Amino acid sequence: MHKATVLIPAFNEEATVGRVISVARMAGFPVVVVDDGSTDNSLDILRSFGERIRVITQVNAGAAAARNAGLLAAKGEYIAFLDADDLWWPGKLTAQANYLGTHPDVGLVYSAWQEWHARADGDFDPPPAPETSPMPVEIVPEESGWMYNRLLLDCAIHTTTVMIRSNVAHAVGLFDVSLRRGQDYDYWLRVSRVTPIHKLKAVLSLYRIHRESITRKPHVANYGYLVIKNALDRWGRVGPDGSVTPKRAVDRVLARMWFGYGYTHYIAGDSALAVNAFQHCIQHRPFWYSGWMYWIKSSVKWLKQRVAGK
Repeated sequence: MHKATVLIPAFNEEATVGRVISVARMAGFPVVVVDDGSTDNSLDILRSFGERIRVITQVNAGAAAARNAGLLAAKGEYIAFLDADDLWWPGKLTAQANYLGTHPDVGLVYSAWQEWHARADGDFDPPPAPETSPMPVEIVPEESGWMYNRLLLDCAIHTTTVMIRSNVAHAVGLFDVSLRRGQDYDYWLRVSRVTPIHKLKAVLSLYRIHRESITRKPHVANYGYLVIKNALDRWGRVGPDGSVTPKRAVDRVLARMWFGYGYTHYIAGDSALAVNAFQHCIQHRPFWYSGWMYWIKSSVKWLKQRVAGK
């Protein structure tokens, strides 16, 4: 059997990390868990597994730094990523390892995933039943191949679904620790420049969606925009296979990035940042009514705050 390493970054995941590790070990592959400076009982739970897993500890530095520590420690032909609160369905690792083993031209394989939403009280019901079987292995043609142009328009890859060849990961390098969010999106864009990527049709992962993730405090930087802009500055709109993403399509995505960023700050009460964001939005999409409307609304709100001395 092809050997893979499972990488799990963990920060204050005492409620879920034990179960996640048990699921990850089912395929018999080595598991590396990077504790990112947890202050709860996560580290005690990790140590309870003894030599069955490898535990790396570090001062809290974020998910990108934790994944980088795991990448440097990984051994074997393949690397699979799993977040400490998500789950895999049985057969996930085997199906992906077998696929990469029979498709030497593909450097990364991912899959469809299933969302697992928290209840109104914040807790989770037991995991839902798998939507599909991992066998037989079929791909989604429109989300497979040279994916750079597809990824410029949307981050179609979820980290927990990914298995990547170790030599491809080493060629691409480490995750960008300067990106507090979107470092995985940036990484898949970089991967898409050097290898075809295939998506398995089967639903092999379960993505846990917490209620607090919906109301998270907005960030000072527009990381989604930065990821796409960095890619455009480096490679432009032309993919490795010669495909070209139309400028209009890219502008619509960038406008949407700025609109979402501006809207979160508008709701949070930071009208100055919101005004700036909606200005960028309408620069990319000048005739978008919603962009102009919220630029006006945030400008009025900002002026009122200035008059009130806030």
